Amino acid sequence: MKVSVIVPVYNVEQYLARCLDSILAQTYDDYEIICVNDCSPDNSSTILSEYVSKHSDRIKVITNEVNLGLGLSREKALGVACGEFVMFIDSDDYIKPDYLQHYLDATKDGDYDIVVGGYIRDIDGKLTEHYLSDTVWSSTTYAIACAKLYRRSFISENDLHFTSIKCGEDIYFSLSAFYCNAKTKVIQYAGYYYVLNPGSITGSMNYKKNHERIMAELFDTFLKNHELSSIPQDRQDVIEYTYLANMINALISFNHGCGISLMKEKYAFAKADAESKFPNYLSNQYVGLLKPKGQRTKIRLGVGVVILLEKIHMARFLFYLIALI
Repeated sequence: MKVSVIVPVYNVEQYLARCLDSILAQTYDDYEIICVNDCSPDNSSTILSEYVSKHSDRIKVITNEVNLGLGLSREKALGVACGEFVMFIDSDDYIKPDYLQHYLDATKDGDYDIVVGGYIRDIDGKLTEHYLSDTVWSSTTYAIACAKLYRRSFISENDLHFTSIKCGEDIYFSLSAFYCNAKTKVIQYAGYYYVLNPGSITGSMNYKKNHERIMAELFDTFLKNHELSSIPQDRQDVIEYTYLANMINALISFNHGCGISLMKEKYAFAKADAESKFPNYLSNQYVGLLKPKGQRTKIRLGVGVVILLEKIHMARFLFYLIALI
């Protein structure tokens, strides 16, 4: 078996058939599909049963007894996977027919642990292609586990895990792979359709979800399980920058309209968390308005502006403005 395609399933009856059909339509045929029913409350279980009855040689289904979330459901599938390589596909997304073939072709010129590709953002049928730079940032601040091919032995030999935190699992997993010095190849191919539902986007942006706390907990867990002093300083700085990018994004993207009083509390929390985890974050070598090379403009400017303002003790006023919008 060459590839194990892992598909966690939860509350996706509207999209599940499209996802599975796109995998079954692959031009490459040496693969298995492992679906994990994570106690889905809708009709997804029936849909899975129908597909297994038609494709029992291709599809396996694992049924969780309790809801585990995306990351731990993927881990259960990894435990039974047979493929030399592993790919993760979210069950509301879908892929091009040549998706597997493109990634496997990319492994022929080297012993790569991970192959990273671009994606196509699908918002109500409006498609936008996104391609990645061949830099370290395609493995760190671009942290989704999908649109990537993993060598299964690399995952097992380095004991890579997702976190049980039900938000940011991909950040933890991607940084763990980076920490373990994964040999990575970036390809200029976009065959993964990343579906964004406007309604779910609006719900996820709610400031009451306290995303800055989630990021703090996520990196607490990461730093507890990974000794940064054991890797070179430049790689430590990459992880520190990734923390800054995610914490700043949590404050900016998820707290519009929260009000100045609440933002003061959120900003104070994030500042204290950064100083505790990374005392020298203001001097990170990758922070700047024109660097790092290969970083997406939105992230580069977001981190660069905030840290520049923080150095002159003005960053809080930017966040207060966001709290009013």
